[in-house]
Amino acid sequence: MSKELTKIINNHLGKQIQNDALQNDEVIEIIKCLGSFLNAETIADYSKGACITYNGCLDRIKSGKLKTFELFGIKFVIDNY
Repeated sequence: MSKELTKIINNHLGKQIQNDALQNDEVIEIIKCLGSFLNAETIADYSKGACITYNGCLDRIKSGKLKTFELFGIKFVIDNY
């Protein structure tokens, strides 16, 4: 069901943006909100906050302890579990 819900949400947001119901500032707020749900941070920021080295963070990613995603060419760490 989550793929179907994702499709519905994406379509709805797309329509609202095309119809000028959502402006750029509002879309940015949505992106920030979703990022906060994920506790998303860049690898560098996550490393500093966790008091580990950048390479230590990469090791956690490689071992599967942390998940990542890329947005606009920047890799983020997801730490919400």
